[in-house]
Amino acid sequence: MDNQHAVARHYAILIGIDAYPCGSLTSCVRDVTKIKQCLEDKLSSVHVRTLTASKSLDPRTVNPLETPENWPTYRNVTSAFEEVTSHAEPGDFVYIHYSGHGTRLTPCFDFSNQSTGDLALVLLKGDQSPEMYLRGARLARFLKDMVDKKLIVTLVLDCCFSATVYRNGGPSVRYLPYDLATDSDSVSSSDFEISFIDRDTCSEKRTVSMRDNWLLEPDRYAILAACGPDENAKGGSEKGLTYGALSYFLFRALSDHGLGRTHEEIYRHIRAMFWESSMAQHPVLYGNGYQGFFGPLKSHCPVRSISIIKRERNLQLLTGKAHGIRDGDQFTVYPSRWTSGDGDKETSIAKVICAKALTSQLELIGPQCNLQTGFIAVPLTCACLASFPINLAPNLPQREEWLAALKTRSLSTGTDQIPTLQVMLNNIDEYEILDNLGRKLVNLPAMPRDQVNTSRMCDVLEHLTRFMMFKDLNNQVPKAAFRASFDIQIASDRAVFSPEEQIEVRHNSIMEVSIINKGDTALYAHMYNLDSSWRVKGMLYATYETILPRKNACNGDLSYLGRFSKKIKMTVPPMMREYGSCEDIIKVFVTSQPTSFDLLELPNLHGLVSTIAEARLSHSSSNSHVSEDWVALSFPIRTLV
Repeated sequence: MDNQHAVARHYAILIGIDAYPCGSLTSCVRDVTKIKQCLEDKLSSVHVRTLTASKSLDPRTVNPLETPENWPTYRNVTSAFEEVTSHAEPGDFVYIHYSGHGTRLTPCFDFSNQSTGDLALVLLKGDQSPEMYLRGARLARFLKDMVDKKLIVTLVLDCCFSATVYRNGGPSVRYLPYDLATDSDSVSSSDFEISFIDRDTCSEKRTVSMRDNWLLEPDRYAILAACGPDENAKGGSEKGLTYGALSYFLFRALSDHGLGRTHEEIYRHIRAMFWESSMAQHPVLYGNGYQGFFGPLKSHCPVRSISIIKRERNLQLLTGKAHGIRDGDQFTVYPSRWTSGDGDKETSIAKVICAKALTSQLELIGPQCNLQTGFIAVPLTCACLASFPINLAPNLPQREEWLAALKTRSLSTGTDQIPTLQVMLNNIDEYEILDNLGRKLVNLPAMPRDQVNTSRMCDVLEHLTRFMMFKDLNNQVPKAAFRASFDIQIASDRAVFSPEEQIEVRHNSIMEVSIINKGDTALYAHMYNLDSSWRVKGMLYATYETILPRKNACNGDLSYLGRFSKKIKMTVPPMMREYGSCEDIIKVFVTSQPTSFDLLELPNLHGLVSTIAEARLSHSSSNSHVSEDWVALSFPIRTLV
């Protein structure tokens, strides 16, 4: 973080709208009031700008109860964004929470989502603010202004992105149909494109970059959305009071976790609560999930932690065979408030008794505890890693220590299998790691024996083995109907490639990934890059991308194209240019229901020391009818200097 002043400040813009002229809601003002209370309780100082529209109990009263300067009109909302951007300094935190109606507009920009259309927030009109819609592109430009100033931005959208719920309206559904007559925003697409798109912001440290993500620097913002484009953003109730589901679960998560956890941890907790509640709604996280939630990190959960779901007496994980989970895998479980400094807290052990495709069932096998939804599960054993045996050269010192350290990481050293990796000492007393053909692995950090202990070497071996496990993840028996429900390809320089075909491109080449939904139900895509630095990195900067089935326009509705496409820029990183090329694998998972593969991501191997120190902590329904289909497809790519 590039702080230029001693203490980072916190700014919040909270927008809640109940008093719509039509399609009024009942809980949005309560949502932001609750969030405001939480922020003020958790922070010693926070600058809050609240814009709300409360309904009057008198049905003859049209205007909100608040004074006009506090109405969530287009002018007031955009002015609040501009004021915060102007007053905040680099390194300050900005939190924006919107609770109200969303709508969908016809895509009209180069960077629009051509498959699902553009989101717009439905605001109020006012005497000085005739506009009603805050278009997604304009909202993104406000966020870009903040990010360009090096502010750390969190945006929560508790509204509908959906176009499939247009005919399922009601007071608990946060969607209003688009009305052309009320949209007086006449800004053309060129007005956005000239100042909005920076085609040179791709960092050379990344070998693969998604072009659509060049709009914002992904390391400085996170967006938590209530649902995907095919779902409702609904509300619920507690003790007779209604709330937006995302806002309510977020309040509970922040009450449990505080503001010192990552967005990813908060998101996992919320996702588990949605599953426990059996709501047909799946929140989505965009941007940098590893930045602190509206503040610096105060504590860390282990890297591969998973939230547990409890339904009646059943324990469930939202991970399964597609994520490398197998029957018998064991986990340490503990309360969500537990941190690495709370070693005296009660923990227990659980094991997987039924690994399905995308979910798993657990049972406790250690000391019993009052386990609840949101408890954390951290892997103790991973049977899948044993498929990649390691051979230790006879001259390695402290061999018994090596064997014990590898065993704690579920790594196999069996001699009855062809080894995947071989460890040896070379003639200058450095550790070398060879592949199954005896070739030295390239682009590994230097590992002199007098500077690298056994534990550190085993950390490197575990990293490499997890990389290979991810590369080999595949559904050997996908349902034929599911595999036939989509087509996927990569286009490069007028050539089209199918999965597993070798692709060869030049440095700075642009490719395009396309997935066509040929079925009748939504599909969910997850894209990862396995690069030459032994890193596994999500490419979408989003939990998943929804690919809706093709639908023609009818009754004034917008059509769906049934197609997802992303452009990718391929570069050779500086550290690989001496080799003349680099190897990448673009791995795409397509699933029949939303899931997350974030626990399988791996950092650059050269930055392993600090990351693995954190990961080593692991050693101290109504949705049940949903089909769990998945396919993993790989595109090997060689990029030439």
